[in-house]
Amino acid sequence: MITISVFALGRTGLPLSLVCADSGFKVIGVDINKEIVDQIKKGELPFYEPKMKELLDKHLNKRFIPTNTITKEVKNSEYFIIAIGTRFNKYPEKASLTNLYSVIDEIRKIGVKNKTIILRVTLPVGTTDKIKQRIEEDGIKEGEDFHLAFVPERLMEGRAIEEEKTLPKIIGCYNEQGYKKVKNFFEKIGGKIIRASNPKTAEMIKLIDNSWRNLCFSFANEIAYLSDANGVNALEVIRSANDGYKRNNIPLPGPVSGYCLGKDPYLLELSFDKIAVRGFNSVWFYGRRANDWLYQKIVREVNGSKIAVIGLSFKKDIDDYRNSHSLEIIDLLIKEGYHVLVTDPYLDKTPYTRLPDQLERNVEKTNLKDALKNADTIIISTAHSEYKQTDIPKFLKNMKKEMTIIDLWNIFEGELEKCKHIKYIGLGRGDLK
Repeated sequence: MITISVFALGRTGLPLSLVCADSGFKVIGVDINKEIVDQIKKGELPFYEPKMKELLDKHLNKRFIPTNTITKEVKNSEYFIIAIGTRFNKYPEKASLTNLYSVIDEIRKIGVKNKTIILRVTLPVGTTDKIKQRIEEDGIKEGEDFHLAFVPERLMEGRAIEEEKTLPKIIGCYNEQGYKKVKNFFEKIGGKIIRASNPKTAEMIKLIDNSWRNLCFSFANEIAYLSDANGVNALEVIRSANDGYKRNNIPLPGPVSGYCLGKDPYLLELSFDKIAVRGFNSVWFYGRRANDWLYQKIVREVNGSKIAVIGLSFKKDIDDYRNSHSLEIIDLLIKEGYHVLVTDPYLDKTPYTRLPDQLERNVEKTNLKDALKNADTIIISTAHSEYKQTDIPKFLKNMKKEMTIIDLWNIFEGELEKCKHIKYIGLGRGDLK
């Protein structure tokens, strides 16, 4: 049985570890966070992902061993897979690769001779080349003494287990020997194998994936902006434009955020900056800027002094607040001096659903009904399924209190517009100023 070590047991590393264990590998999951490792050792998950608990119960302490130390089995692993996240705040700041290089330096101490290193992180274009140079400073050579590959992670939260087994694996290597080693590994997991010419090409593929998706969504949000300014319903515009016209696949407007969509276009722009001599940025940069500007547009529409933000995740039914549009909106509201109430079914349940300190100190956490009852303006920021099941419109209709509802996903369209005590604003319906 081949032993592999996966460094970082986050939203990429833990699903990958368990899928690898289920594919016949012995997996040592390494994470410096003792709290998370201890939790996993107890059979508990640090975040929710469908089908992951079943795999953990099946393989824990058998084919999957979590640890926060470098054990003998880690040192003897044939493959080192690095799945640590890239720290990146706001463009034009540079991405922080400190944590990544710390892991690289740690495995250099272990010894990488005869090992295959696979990077499954989001990186600025050209980073794998720099890592190769860093390792070769130890007097060893890639392709002869060790192999290095970049294989982009392209998983969607909520479908990570399924997609790890089925999505194509894009492999960027430096030579034929390294490609064969990495190909043999991923063939056991599943999904079509696609060979990229080199790691730099694979790095760019990863970044354009989310930059393209972000750009498509920004187009819809710009339609909403134009429609609102002209009193036109963008939902009708887009649905009618798509209906029976196969060349169109325009998405509906809505906030675009998250750990990948919120940062990957800006990470790609860091590389574009180096060659942009024309005097203006890329189209994906402006797409991301347009999506970021949406938050300011929303805050301009609030009324009263108490504002409730309903839903904090970047996407419905996901327990992850990283780079969430909801946190950006809350930050703007606080800076404008509003009393902000927040509620979310996942709040404080995992390390991914804790508010940053600067927000934690300045908001009032509450339950859904109290948030609805006490706020002057309610922002439906994330369309969790629970909100439909709770029948929020019925609750609000019975209150008879004047209020503003800003529904960023139009989940209550057709249910609240006729209530005289409610000013209902649906994103893109022509309601926004």
